[in-house]
Amino acid sequence: MKVLLVSSKYQPEYSGSGLRAHRTHLRLNQKYDVETEVIASGVEFTNSDTYVLDGLNVNRVLSTKLRKFHWALGKGPFRRLTNAAIFHHEAWRVNKLLASKKYDLIHVFGYSPATVAAVLWARRNNVPLILELVNVVISPYQYLPGARKFANYDLNENTVVVAISEQLERISERAGVTGNVWVRPNPVDTSRFKPVDEEARNVAKKELFGFESDVRTIVYVAKFLKRKNHSFLIDVLAKLPDNYRLVLAGPPLPEIHSVPGLTESELSTLQAKANKLGVGDRLVIRSGFVDFAKYLEAADLTCFPSENEGMGTPLLESLAAKIPVIANSEEPSFRQHIKDGFNGFLQPIDSAKWAEAITETEQFSNDQRDEFSADIRDRYSTEKIDGNYYRLMKRLIIAEAHEKIDVRQELEN
Repeated sequence: MKVLLVSSKYQPEYSGSGLRAHRTHLRLNQKYDVETEVIASGVEFTNSDTYVLDGLNVNRVLSTKLRKFHWALGKGPFRRLTNAAIFHHEAWRVNKLLASKKYDLIHVFGYSPATVAAVLWARRNNVPLILELVNVVISPYQYLPGARKFANYDLNENTVVVAISEQLERISERAGVTGNVWVRPNPVDTSRFKPVDEEARNVAKKELFGFESDVRTIVYVAKFLKRKNHSFLIDVLAKLPDNYRLVLAGPPLPEIHSVPGLTESELSTLQAKANKLGVGDRLVIRSGFVDFAKYLEAADLTCFPSENEGMGTPLLESLAAKIPVIANSEEPSFRQHIKDGFNGFLQPIDSAKWAEAITETEQFSNDQRDEFSADIRDRYSTEKIDGNYYRLMKRLIIAEAHEKIDVRQELEN
C-alpha cells in the first residue's frame, strides 16, 4: 500500500499535528504493508528541501522568493494578495509532484498550500482520501484563495474525515459530511506515556529541574502561541502555596510568524511578569522542543488553559501517565475527557479558581489515579487506533468509485 502523507508542517519544524502524523506513519510502516512518502508546507523554514527522516522521504515545498517578499511587506494591505500568490504557486508545485507518481491513498493533516493541493488532487483523480481535522475550522473543505467557486468537490465519496473531537464532528455535519467521519481523539502512545512510581518521580524532578521531593510540580508544554495562554498560569502560581513550581516549556515562534505569540527574545516577558508577582524563583521556562513524556515523569499535575483547541492530545497523555489535569472549562474538546473530581477539574479562566482546583488534586488517591490512567490507556492506545487506521485504509482502497464509507459500520465489524 503506497500512501502519500501531506502535512501543513513537518519535522524538524515543530507542530503537534506534524509530529503525530510522523509517528503514526512510522508505526503503520512497521506494523503493516504501508509505504509512506511525505509532502509538507512549513512556516519556520524559508527554503524547499528534500530529506529523509527516520526512513521516510520528505519533500518540503515552499516558494522562497514569494514568502520573503510577503514578510517584507509587514502588515500592509497587500499581504492578502501575496498570501494568495504563495498558496497558488506552492499548490501548483505540489500538483506537479503529485502528477509524477501514483499513490493508493492520500492522508492529509492540517491546512496549507500543500494540503489544499492534495485534497483537490485526490478529488479530481478519485484517489482515496483520509482528511484529519487537527484544529477548530469553519468547514472541513479546503480551497485556494479566490477559487472556492471553481472548485466544487465532495468529501463524502471515497473519503474518511477524522474529527478529533465532537466539536469537529458537528462542524463536519454542518458542511454536509456525515457517516464517513471517524470521531476519536488523537492516540496515546502507551509505551511512552505511562505511570511512574513516586521514587522515580522524585528523581526526575531533581534531574530535570533541580526540585526537591516536597515540591509540587505543574507542567505545561505547548508552543508559545498567545492562544495557549502561558501567561495566565503565572497569575495562578502567584496564588498557590510556596511549595508549588511551574514549568513552561515548548518551542517559541520563529522571528517571522503570522500568528500571535512569543519569539525566543520575547520569552523574557514571562519571567519579568513572574518577578513582578514575586514568584520569579518558582518559574522554570524551557525554550524549544522537549520530550513531554519525560517531563510528565516529573509532574504532579498538568494545566491546559489554552483556547480554540481541536483536541489537546497532551491532556490525554497526562491522564494516561496518572497525572491529574486542570483545563479550561470553555473548551468543548476538554469537556469530553475531564471529569471534575475524578481525573482533574474544569475551570473558567479565573486564577483563584484554578489555584483552588490545583490544591484539591493533592487529595487524589493512588487508586483513583490508577483508574483514570487505565481508562485512557484502554480506549485510546496507539495499538487500537493504528489497527483502525489500517482497516479504514484497506477499505478505502478497495471501494468502488464514488462509494461512501460507513466508518462506524466498518470499525464495528
